[in-house]
Amino acid sequence: MRVCFTSDLHGTPVLYDQLEALLDQERPALLILGGDLCIDALQSDPKGTQAAFVESDLVPRLKRWRRALPSLRVAAIPGNHEWVCTWDILAAHARRGLLELLNLQSPLVLNGLSILGYGCTPPTPFWAKDFERLDLRSDDPGNFDGLCWDAASQKPKRCAAREFFPTRPSMEDDFAVVTPPSDPWVLVAHAPPYGTQLDRLPHVAGPVGSRAVRAFVERSAPCLSLHGHIHESPSLTGGWRERVGRTLCVNPGQEDARLHAVVFSSEDPVGTLRHNLFP
Repeated sequence: MRVCFTSDLHGTPVLYDQLEALLDQERPALLILGGDLCIDALQSDPKGTQAAFVESDLVPRLKRWRRALPSLRVAAIPGNHEWVCTWDILAAHARRGLLELLNLQSPLVLNGLSILGYGCTPPTPFWAKDFERLDLRSDDPGNFDGLCWDAASQKPKRCAAREFFPTRPSMEDDFAVVTPPSDPWVLVAHAPPYGTQLDRLPHVAGPVGSRAVRAFVERSAPCLSLHGHIHESPSLTGGWRERVGRTLCVNPGQEDARLHAVVFSSEDPVGTLRHNLFP
């Protein structure tokens, strides 16, 4: 089974168009979207902007792709730019069978390969906070205040980092209760592991990846882990793949006008893995 992975499309039409062309060229059985799928929302109206993008643009694309490739399945995780109200709409389409939403509790199993997914990241300077968490439970919450979705009022509300993050499980807490599937299996996590070629930003002195992701990869040893979030890292470090323990970790990177993706076979994910720059 051929698998295609890409991340951080941010609703960019040229990247989605190139992905459609790549699907036509590679004809995979599974497409994995690794978070930050959508346009950034207006702070005042995430439901009318980002969630509306799902209905007006993303869902029609998914339907067109699946008509063109009847055997194609699509799986996705959120990223830190997504909002809960957006993910609720995607969840409704998932219940109708249009796509699969990956999680840490129930692996997607296809052709003998199990896949777990996790979309949260450590706190960032961006203002959408629905899919941000403290990395380790002992971390200082910092000062990255922002907005989160309030389901009761169906509006965004302000959230102060020092009040918001301690009320949520940390990424470390989320991973602590995960039972890894039987081998072979793949982890899809928006945040890359800390201290690798996959988690460096320009003008930032040190790594910015997740310690919790790294610790989970080290102890659970998936054959492959797929990441995004830090678009620039592969071009800065010169590497889009790195071993962490027994796991090959991958961040294809992303650009504004040229699609970065990886393609591999489920029968031998590591041995067949190749990086695509499209076109």
